[in-house]
Amino acid sequence: MSQPVQHLVLFRLAEPPGPEVEEEMRRQISTWAGVIPGLRRLRFGADTGGRADGYQFCLLTEFEDAEALAAYLPHPLHAAFLRWVQDRPFEVLRFDYPLDERTSLLESA
Repeated sequence: MSQPVQHLVLFRLAEPPGPEVEEEMRRQISTWAGVIPGLRRLRFGADTGGRADGYQFCLLTEFEDAEALAAYLPHPLHAAFLRWVQDRPFEVLRFDYPLDERTSLLESA
């Protein structure tokens, strides 16, 4: 049986980004909703706590299963966003894990 997968990405620029960077990231990411197959959850935000070791933005996605995550990576919308990110001096940290009984410690009702 397949299980959902969470894909977390943190983004850091050496210099503080202006609001136009966050706006463009949000604009591009928001186009994925309802278009990328298997995408179940989509969140994006800027750090407000100052405890993220300089990472300024977080992208959290959840996919139906590992196959949906694998199909997302070359999807044209994701590929365009990835090119946009790679054209800038971002440091990027990626983390993927299954959502199962060992990792889902609390689910809202």
